[in-house]
Amino acid sequence: MTNAEQIYLQYHDKVRAYVRSKIQDPHDVEDLVSAVFMKVVQKLDSYDPTKSSVSTWVYTITRNTVTDHFRTRRTLVALEDYMADEAPEELNDGVLDSLADALLALKEKERSLIVLHYYTGHTLKEVAEMMGMSYINAKVVHKKALDSLRAFFAAR
Repeated sequence: MTNAEQIYLQYHDKVRAYVRSKIQDPHDVEDLVSAVFMKVVQKLDSYDPTKSSVSTWVYTITRNTVTDHFRTRRTLVALEDYMADEAPEELNDGVLDSLADALLALKEKERSLIVLHYYTGHTLKEVAEMMGMSYINAKVVHKKALDSLRAFFAAR
């Protein structure tokens, strides 16, 4: 059994659970889990055990793959439309990249809430339940996240 096979067997369920906690579409989950392990195989030669444990290395690849997934998705336009006083006439790649950068600047809890609410279309109450927090706390986190996003775009 190769190292890649051992890593796959040991971490597949954990990677899948993590991705599933961030992504609702089961097809996207499977695609991303496959992408994670393709990257593990491709980068196995460059793994340095003196820098991190295998679990940290696999988790970092997983987290970055999920982040890239959200960054490349173009359906986040609804969030920008919600935040803008007037919908922009034309959304180009620069605007979408700026939105992705703004989302990445949020704290993980805020980003997860925003993505679950606007990207996957869940209500704040549903998001609160999914994230294990009270509805009131979800509303506070939501407001803070939107304020942070507004400030991010105002500073540009």
